[in-house]
Amino acid sequence: MEETVYKRIERLGWKQGLVFDGEQKDALIRNATEKFPWIDETDSLILFTQDCDLLHHSLENEPFVEFLCAQSIETSDINLVYGKNPRRLQVKDSQNTWFQVQMPHRIRISKDVIDENFPVSKKKLTEESLSTLVSWLSKRYSRPAFPDRFNKHLSTIKNLDSKLKRLNQSYPLIKSFYFYLDPFSEISPTEKYSLVIQVLLDGRSLGNECEVNMKTDIEKEVENLFTQPHIAIDGVDCLFEDEMTVFHLSYFKFWDKEYLSRRYGFIQ
Repeated sequence: MEETVYKRIERLGWKQGLVFDGEQKDALIRNATEKFPWIDETDSLILFTQDCDLLHHSLENEPFVEFLCAQSIETSDINLVYGKNPRRLQVKDSQNTWFQVQMPHRIRISKDVIDENFPVSKKKLTEESLSTLVSWLSKRYSRPAFPDRFNKHLSTIKNLDSKLKRLNQSYPLIKSFYFYLDPFSEISPTEKYSLVIQVLLDGRSLGNECEVNMKTDIEKEVENLFTQPHIAIDGVDCLFEDEMTVFHLSYFKFWDKEYLSRRYGFIQ
């Protein structure tokens, strides 16, 4: 009885988050459905197809395996590690090698060409990096769109982009910002928005005095940073990952500064 494609993929041990480099990477690229100029600059390929889709029995419904083209880097950039940038992300594998990927730099391989000679890899992303990668990919299509008027007000804050980067450098624990905006709609040029900000911090809370003082310092800096004549800051809170709840996420929306930068432009 002929071996099915999904059984062949299962036997190869392919899973989401595997990293292929060297000759393994070259063999996969030779079978890519598309050829792009930037493929020649690829150091490694990261398999990102979800496991259930990878092993789906129907080639008609799931015909491809998808890979992100990655470049190896020596050190990470805190602004690119937690998925804050929608176009670029830095992840690491279990051997502590860092990679940078770009959202459009990906290839597909048709499942029907996969045979027993295709490469096997034991390298994989860390659990944290894989979780960030999956979240980063999905956020591209699920980011909330804040009102144009609100975005335009933010874009008038001088040096906002540079200030956010300096804030990240001073407090590397900052992962992302969540906004509660009232009203969440367009308003007249003379009206004000009310804004409450949640700052998500990486890791678990220890509840000690040093941590409390750090939160207070961040909250003050964030309030000063986002203060603008047409935006009233009605509260800033720092929360570690174990402190943020489903309740918070039901009211607060993830804020993507890169969207603002691309569409409206920061004033530097």
